[in-house]
Amino acid sequence: MIVEVFFRNFYRNYAKFDVDAVERREFAFQPFGGGMVRHKAFKTLEELRRFVTEKAPRHIYHSAAYYERPGEEDMERKGWLGADLIFDIDGDHLDTEACRESKLVSLRCLEDAKEEANKLIDVLERELGLKPRRVVFSGNRGFHVHVSDEEALALGAKERRELVNYLKAAGFDPTRFEAKLGRRHVVVYEEEVAGNLLRLRQGVEDPRALKVEIDEVVTQDVHRLIRTPGSLNGKTGLVALPLTTQDLGKEVETIVDRAIAFRKGNLKVKFEEDFAGAALFEKVEARRGDVKVLPAYLAIYITLQEVGKIYD
Repeated sequence: MIVEVFFRNFYRNYAKFDVDAVERREFAFQPFGGGMVRHKAFKTLEELRRFVTEKAPRHIYHSAAYYERPGEEDMERKGWLGADLIFDIDGDHLDTEACRESKLVSLRCLEDAKEEANKLIDVLERELGLKPRRVVFSGNRGFHVHVSDEEALALGAKERRELVNYLKAAGFDPTRFEAKLGRRHVVVYEEEVAGNLLRLRQGVEDPRALKVEIDEVVTQDVHRLIRTPGSLNGKTGLVALPLTTQDLGKEVETIVDRAIAFRKGNLKVKFEEDFAGAALFEKVEARRGDVKVLPAYLAIYITLQEVGKIYD
């Protein structure tokens, strides 16, 4: 498959993975043929690069958790050492007009996801005293936020569930979470959160405005696999792009443009269904059976979306 050739070339020459403590992470890979390869461990990012250059997987994931023995297949024997707090904001979970209307990457839906990510970061920093270590454009329809504070790493599934309830305004017991986070955040809870949330709840007519729409399963799972920053998203061919919080103040079109991996050349695509609309913000119109010459990144995107196939 020609897309695999492009992926392999990217990993050989251009990929810049952004993973802390790579030697403590479990890695997992989904090949183009399907299935999942799990419980892989690497000592260095260069070792990881050599592996993915050889295998050219469609998706690359790593564990939010840190393990003593990340390559151990028995989860009980891995030796859990802690886990990053991961927040996943995905257009698939946003009940907005723009995200309901489009299954493809659209500017309007991504803008909604970006605003939700900004809301999340504001709550984490101002109300909970948690500073994101990493913000990542998923390469598709959303953003991932990683928190690696020492106190956050030790949180178990129960405390993470309490945090999810808080973010989703579903009833949160701050005393439980505060006990795990330590004395550094006591003042935040007593003076800021308690007062601000009470004031907000009284002043906002629609309580739903307080919710942050995260994928709760991702945050609660202390063994969760998350897409590796710097890898290619196998649904789009875009890079899962590490960002700064300042980047979330920019236009989403700028973010997506930076995530384009395959800028050189054109490819022929044979469409397998009628298509009329925007694909990666490019206007495309085609009837089933049409063959069109498109920029490589767009041809790969359409192929991965199963709208058409690269045509030799």
